[in-house]
Amino acid sequence: YRTPLAAVSLPRAINANTSMQAAAPAIEVTRLLRLLGVGADVLRAFGGVLLAVAALSVFIALWNAVRERRFDLAMLRMLGAPPGRVAGLVLCEALWLAALACALGLLLGHGLAHALGWALQAQGLLPVTGAVWLPQEAGVPLLAGLVAALAALLPAMQAYRTDVADLLVQP
Repeated sequence: YRTPLAAVSLPRAINANTSMQAAAPAIEVTRLLRLLGVGADVLRAFGGVLLAVAALSVFIALWNAVRERRFDLAMLRMLGAPPGRVAGLVLCEALWLAALACALGLLLGHGLAHALGWALQAQGLLPVTGAVWLPQEAGVPLLAGLVAALAALLPAMQAYRTDVADLLVQP
């Protein structure tokens, strides 16, 4: 194009006067990225909701575990375990759950992506693979550990504050 006006008017004239359809690559790529950007934002929001639900489920599981095992925790305290160690056990349990869930989630995600890529390749469509590990995935275990540690704070504090004498007096 010699002028900016030609960049706008030439594709319009081709579309109106011929049986061809004109497309400006820069405009089409921008429009495509804008459409994909909305989908990526929706996927990020969905991931955030899943992360919040996972944190809530870890919190509820640990809270119930501490409530069910309060007599066992009291026995540990009676046998000489300091309160910090008992709280640390709850925190370690949360981190262990997070590590297992993170490993399982990453392996299943890559496995499903690889299976999807195999099915798409058999049909001659998009090349998708689950064999590629992105550098951003290194943050997933850290994020899972952080979420699990935050979810374990209240149950760990409850285990820390367990009064041995009161629990052992109860029938």
